[in-house]
Amino acid sequence: MKNSALVADIGGTNARFALSHNDVLDSKSVQVLACDDYENLDAAFNAYLDAQNTTVDEACLAMACPISEDISMTNNHWAFNCKSMQDKLGLESFKVINDFTAQALALPALKDSELIKVGRGESLEHATRLIIGPGTGLGVAGLKEVGEHWLPLPGEGGHAALSAVSDLDIAVLKELRKTSDFIYWESILCGSGLENLFRAHSALAGENTRLKDFEITQQALAGEKVAEQTLEHFCELLGRAASNAALTLGARGGVYIAGGIIPRFPEFFAESKFREAFETNVKMVDYLQQIPTYLVVADNPGLIGASAALHNPLV
Repeated sequence: MKNSALVADIGGTNARFALSHNDVLDSKSVQVLACDDYENLDAAFNAYLDAQNTTVDEACLAMACPISEDISMTNNHWAFNCKSMQDKLGLESFKVINDFTAQALALPALKDSELIKVGRGESLEHATRLIIGPGTGLGVAGLKEVGEHWLPLPGEGGHAALSAVSDLDIAVLKELRKTSDFIYWESILCGSGLENLFRAHSALAGENTRLKDFEITQQALAGEKVAEQTLEHFCELLGRAASNAALTLGARGGVYIAGGIIPRFPEFFAESKFREAFETNVKMVDYLQQIPTYLVVADNPGLIGASAALHNPLV
């Protein structure tokens, strides 16, 4: 019998902690802590355990940054050496994985009710899957079935260069290049990226409006013209980014949209140009049309995936 372990899904803004019993997430134990409230991981880690009045010997952390022995969060101030942190926390086992590795590992456990299918296509059994999602940043990862286990294929696709296709893309790119020489997918496909995209659309409309990402989505859903155009373009660009990644990975097992932004407006997303952009190509239209795309609406998939990673020998 395996002991209880701590699992966490740590992004740029929030850290979600929970307990896992026999590699199954205890959903009642989930607690969300603001990263800015804690100096480093150990402070938040111990605060959670104190609140739960428990101790653990094992932990698996899913973190929104590249993974190495020395961790430095991409979008918050936390940084540590894994071995030193393991010793400091007094753990027998300390596994650190990319946050989208965890998101990918959650896919096999998701129920039909936790997915919204967008467009046509059917999954090819045993084929590679892709997960991509805008939140504080833009995460991208793959998942491959290998024997009795799932092999995650982590990457940093959010930092790949933006591919401009339409005249609108090119006009927006020119606006964005006024403040940065290199525009990558995360520049426009995340919370702050939506704000960047809105500023570009606002400038193209002869305005100089500045809004937060949640304000943009609220105004778009209320029918405000520039905000609605921005959100439509956001969905279209996400379709193109997902298409590029699906072609690169050969994701015939399906493409899954995760992250904290798209679930705010599932109906708008389903009716947007996302799927049209996903299928747009010259030679690979038929290939892309056969790949299903889903919006993930599950609670805490990163924690589910971190639980699955605890004793997966391929992770």
